[in-house]
Amino acid sequence: MTWLTDAGQLIAEAATLLARSPDALAAASALRKAHPDLPGDQAAQVLEQAHLRMAAHDRHGRPDAEDLLLTRDGLEQGTRADIAARRAELVKQAGARRVIDLTAGLGLDSRAFAAAGLTVTAIERDEPTAELLAWNLRHWSDATVIVADATTLQVTNLIAALDPTDVVFIDPARRDPAGPRDLATGRARAERDPQRWSPPLSFVTFLSHPRVVMKTAPAFTPPAGWRAEWISHQRTVVECTAWSWSVFAAERRAVVMGVAPTVIEPGPRGFRAEEISTLLHEPDPAIIRAGLLKDLGHAFVDDDSTWLTSDNPVSSQLAPAMRSYRVLQILSGSTADQRRTLADLKITKLVIKSRDVDVNPRDELTRLQVGEGGDHVLVMTRRNGRTLTAVTQPVL
Repeated sequence: MTWLTDAGQLIAEAATLLARSPDALAAASALRKAHPDLPGDQAAQVLEQAHLRMAAHDRHGRPDAEDLLLTRDGLEQGTRADIAARRAELVKQAGARRVIDLTAGLGLDSRAFAAAGLTVTAIERDEPTAELLAWNLRHWSDATVIVADATTLQVTNLIAALDPTDVVFIDPARRDPAGPRDLATGRARAERDPQRWSPPLSFVTFLSHPRVVMKTAPAFTPPAGWRAEWISHQRTVVECTAWSWSVFAAERRAVVMGVAPTVIEPGPRGFRAEEISTLLHEPDPAIIRAGLLKDLGHAFVDDDSTWLTSDNPVSSQLAPAMRSYRVLQILSGSTADQRRTLADLKITKLVIKSRDVDVNPRDELTRLQVGEGGDHVLVMTRRNGRTLTAVTQPVL
């Protein structure tokens, strides 16, 4: 077991030093001064764990951050605590008693399954990661860690021993820690080809068990016959979860995380609006990823638009998954005409939303001779093969 598992007090002390000052060098100096016998490499690891715990709490929504040992790649690819807890509860409600987590990593999903009262077998092929995994699961006697590759006969036999109502969970690695990294973020680059995931999609779809749950990338297209949820947090789609059986009725749905999750399923087929109404509605990106924009019973602006429109507010069910804007003016005519319209409205600053149109927002601000920000939003979308530009105000 790595020495870090006995370094909890040191990590907590380092986190306190970092909280007092974001200067990592000053924190390192203070830590070495307080513990002169601590080797330099171990002091660096302690500080790294403190940094990662702070990131886990502040950026990744993990209230259990102080109870974890982490790696940077493992944290970046791990599941948010609220999403993992919700998924574990769905698995439990489906009648499962046991879960085999085939690609457990640091155990962020396995912890949620164990906390939900499920018996967990966590599989991890990398021995150093498995040590951290075992420490992260130390509170649950019904959680077992096995160091093995998910594709081995040993694991195949474990799956064969599961009851039909139990579940196999898998989160294929879509980033190679040893591969190229993004220059801006430093993160390992995502692999877009599912057959190049580890293990590949073909391995997952041929698993000999009736109940498989797969965490995947937001752009993933689930296999035929699988159910899928696209899950967003703060208007960013963070994952797609695919289920190999009919765990819920809808083939696809969107989940918007908040104080309570909002689940959006297909409803009555919508229709193309004849005219732009007094309100424009911006659906959460999870709705768009789930392909539900036209299945909400509302008028959509155009086949090439991701906006809805109406004269009335959206229903209370949809409200947590929508942002609404009151239309003040449709901009038309030449650039000079549009500038005059904005001047008449006394608008000197704008926020631009241009997801549907291939334009640079900064170029648009320059063209219209306005600043960035303010209380007005310029919606740029597509209608009748042309760009539709609407000056709006958010409906609070």
